[in-house]
Amino acid sequence: MVCNLIPVDKDTYESLQQELIELRQLVASLKGGKSSNLLKSSQQQMDLFIEYIPGAIAIFDRQMRYVLTSRRWREDYNLSDRDIIGRSHCEIFLDIPPYWQEIHQRCLAGSIEQSEENIFPLGEGTIHWVKWQINPWYEDSGEIGGIIILSEVITAHKQLEETAICDRQQAAAQLQEKEQFLRGIYDGVTQPIFTIDVLDNYELRYAGWNSATEKITGISNAEVIGKTPEYVHGTVEGLEVRQRFQICIESGIGIKYEECLTFQGKETWWLTTINPLKNSEGRVYRLVGTALNITERKRAEVALQASQHFIQRIADSSPNILYIFDLEQQCNVYANQEMGKFLGYSNEQIQQMGTQILPIITHPDDWVKVVTHLQNFTKAKDGDIYEFEFRVRQANGEWCWLYTRETVFSRDADGKINQILGVSTDITERKQAEMQLQQQAQNLENTLRELQRTQSQLIQSEKMSSLGNMVAGVAHEINNPVNFIHANLIPATEYTKDLLRLLELYQQHFPYPPAEIEAEIIAIDLDFLKEDIVKLFQSMTVGTQRIREIVLSLRNFSRLDEAEFKDVDIHQGIDSTLMILHNRLKAKPDRPEISVIKEYGKLPLIECYPGQLNQVFMNLLANAIDSLEQSFVGEQGQIRICTEVCNSKWAIIRIADNGMGISQEILPKLFDPFFTTKDVGKGTGLGLSISYQIVVNKHGGNLSCNSIPGQRAEFVIKIPISQS
Repeated sequence: MVCNLIPVDKDTYESLQQELIELRQLVASLKGGKSSNLLKSSQQQMDLFIEYIPGAIAIFDRQMRYVLTSRRWREDYNLSDRDIIGRSHCEIFLDIPPYWQEIHQRCLAGSIEQSEENIFPLGEGTIHWVKWQINPWYEDSGEIGGIIILSEVITAHKQLEETAICDRQQAAAQLQEKEQFLRGIYDGVTQPIFTIDVLDNYELRYAGWNSATEKITGISNAEVIGKTPEYVHGTVEGLEVRQRFQICIESGIGIKYEECLTFQGKETWWLTTINPLKNSEGRVYRLVGTALNITERKRAEVALQASQHFIQRIADSSPNILYIFDLEQQCNVYANQEMGKFLGYSNEQIQQMGTQILPIITHPDDWVKVVTHLQNFTKAKDGDIYEFEFRVRQANGEWCWLYTRETVFSRDADGKINQILGVSTDITERKQAEMQLQQQAQNLENTLRELQRTQSQLIQSEKMSSLGNMVAGVAHEINNPVNFIHANLIPATEYTKDLLRLLELYQQHFPYPPAEIEAEIIAIDLDFLKEDIVKLFQSMTVGTQRIREIVLSLRNFSRLDEAEFKDVDIHQGIDSTLMILHNRLKAKPDRPEISVIKEYGKLPLIECYPGQLNQVFMNLLANAIDSLEQSFVGEQGQIRICTEVCNSKWAIIRIADNGMGISQEILPKLFDPFFTTKDVGKGTGLGLSISYQIVVNKHGGNLSCNSIPGQRAEFVIKIPISQS
């Protein structure tokens, strides 16, 4: 076989060419018919020249018998010194292919034969690759006396070449096998896999994705090739996706992130991993991405977060110690801030106690009681509540009494109780008062009232929490379709105007339509329709804008689950509350509309609990409306809201109505729990009490009432601008 050309050393090749030129010159000098002495001298010179020439050269007569060989020739072809002279080339190498004899004959006819590569048998089954050139030489008579062969053995080069070819073929086969294997994985996995080409100027185009991605997106691999992220994900989501791809390109390392994407009209959550591929210059030319569907996990996280917020709201609104105790770990896995405040231990100290917290803080005489109480939960049913009292030691070394109510909180897969929920109340004063009969009744009554107030506050907080969640959900559900309608009203209006202009052009150019069209124009009152349809779209636009404002107010008001201080705009909270109460402010058959006068001062952002302050505004404004509905018959009620800054440290909000006011006898009881002047079933007596706690206890402010009976009532909220 003849393989591809193997590069030969340039210096060697040029050296052989020079030797051949010199040999030709020598042969030409012998060709001129010199005298015998001169010829003999030249023959001797040629013998020496060929013997020691560094190249492989041999001279043959017309019968292909050796006349003269160089040392290199004998070494290359494994021949002895001069015992081959006079012997036939074909006699020495019996396996010479017939085409070599054809080459010899052509050369004897005067042709110069040259080959880059060819096979030459060296006997005993040995095959060598040679590179050669054959030239004829001439006798004195001018006839061709034989041939001169110049050769170079390149077997080693050919073997290296064949080895390299085999290696390349093997590597190609392995690469194809790996590619088929990877393709099987690529299309077989249920996890989305996609690639993005990074073109010049960091332009991003999808290079393809697997079948799992096709099912999820509804876009085939062929269709997505060459498309931008905006084409696949839409303008908004596409821009976000592009920005994340850009981060990976700029950093040059793989990134992982969570993202929310919409496919076929459904929102889904994905854990996406992007890895860059770099060329030899270190430039990122492609991104390879995989995605894991975490929608269910995100839903679970949202549900868990909502549950945690719910527990946190209860804990923050309760003056009692709330905790979750793990029976297996023998320690609290959750406790509200009251526990640390009451016991006086820091979080680090509580962590250091670990599972020994109960034995450490419990009074030795009460330890058996605690153990017996915990044993009750080996057979407890869901809903069962166990109560007991015991003494604990505070950080300052003093002993105090706790009244505890505990119930089942969670079970393991086998139904075994593993966690209990408890509420503990400090009853130290009550227990001390038991030693004095005179104080016993009063202490018990105070404790009972405290429990009732706490339970009622928890119920009220839960109601407000549910209201906030419901309002937020309704606002979210309404917002999307309203935005869609509002956005489409603008192009719909333009389309309608275009059609009306087209209709006017028809009327101008065809003023006398057929009778049937004329009758239809009269029937539908076309002139009125053209005028009214524009007004119709305008009113629809105003209506959707109004709905959007209402939705925004609902969303602002529903921030009841924000359990940390934030800088907020108080005016926005008041306006959101008024928007929710708008229906109650409108005129009724038995009274005119209640007007609201806003005298807002220039307030900075206030650091507060925005959801809880909204609850205060709701309670005070609702009470003002109730008062005006009871006080006025046929006359207009009025609510005046004023805000101002006092001493650069306090924000003051005044909410006043022109109702009948509040009598002086009632004012001292106004903020007491369960106190109400409303009819049975219309009030719980908790609104002002909870408002007072929010303003005073939660925000360190003050809530007061100024009233002139028969004229007006004014509630004044005073809270610090900054809690620090």
